[in-house]
Amino acid sequence: MPKLDFAFLADAAEAEPGRKFHVLGGGIDSIAAPAFPVVHPLIALVLRLLVHPAEADREHHLEIRMMDSDGGELANLEGSFSATGQAAPGREIPLNLVVNLVNTRFELQGDYSIEILINSQHMKSLPLRLHVAPGPADGSVN
Repeated sequence: MPKLDFAFLADAAEAEPGRKFHVLGGGIDSIAAPAFPVVHPLIALVLRLLVHPAEADREHHLEIRMMDSDGGELANLEGSFSATGQAAPGREIPLNLVVNLVNTRFELQGDYSIEILINSQHMKSLPLRLHVAPGPADGSVN
């Protein structure tokens, strides 16, 4: 079974296969918006999967679900992946992935989550809080 080494949200990211990530604004767990509903232009989900050599050259299923605070599903992305190549003895094959969530619409402020499943097994939940951005201290609007 492939493992999830790590996962986090960022403003933007790129992945070099088998190498490194280029990340801008990593570690997002909340988004402020002036009002709701809001469409957020881009959230990058950064993942590193580790595949044991015995599991290489096989298809594995990846599912990403975005859930609202009531457990409703806002989005569901599914696909398959496989690892190719050789790993040094005792090492796993790393797979770097970036999934761009583009123009995601959030109807209400509140707590959301991104659920990551591999081969139908839950691997991680990433919390995402949406809230109204605070206005100026004196209440005036410019």
